[in-house]
Amino acid sequence: MSASIVGRLIRKDLYLMRGAMLAAILSGSFALALMPISRILSYVGAVTLICVLIVLNIYLVMYGVAQERKEKTLLFILSLPVSAMDYTLAKVMATGIAFGVPWLFLTVATAITIVVSPIPNGALPYWITLLCYLLAYYCALLGIALAKDSTGWHAAAITIGNISVNFLIPILLSRPSVSAHGEGPVAVWSQDLVVILVVELLAGFAVLGYGIYAHARRQDFV
Repeated sequence: MSASIVGRLIRKDLYLMRGAMLAAILSGSFALALMPISRILSYVGAVTLICVLIVLNIYLVMYGVAQERKEKTLLFILSLPVSAMDYTLAKVMATGIAFGVPWLFLTVATAITIVVSPIPNGALPYWITLLCYLLAYYCALLGIALAKDSTGWHAAAITIGNISVNFLIPILLSRPSVSAHGEGPVAVWSQDLVVILVVELLAGFAVLGYGIYAHARRQDFV
């Protein structure tokens, strides 16, 4: 019974999120199509791709989790034969699919675009590290939305997440490994980039894990 309920809640959320998923895939694909044309359009496409994933992240988490709680939809769902853990798992899986599918599609598409276009293959590690940061940002924002009701927490998480991208990009570009191999014909995964990638993902998953734990143990959802 529990698995059936979780499945129905997931399908319900995915149905409501389908438009955002499709819009992200189409917009991100358009951004990627711009990148091989020229340096200026490459910059425009890169910024657009990053913004698409950030907007998708914020929309899914705020609309799918925070807004549902604010509008008391959560209380109605929990009045059904659904446990807090069932709801939490369904919400995490649904938003995970809604963000993960476009993210994975655009990440693979980015790698293919770099490989088949005049863009140097040496840029691939930089891009994968940056896109994995956006995945970590999604995990962290979802974890905070699950753990905290306060809009102040949500606003702070979004502000920090958005601003930190502007710091991460120059940090990555200033790494000696990126400057040495970024314009090269071969993708070189240096130790510093691997460490950054692992740390950002572990941090994002840790915040999400805490959010799942805190939300599933809550007794008062008013």
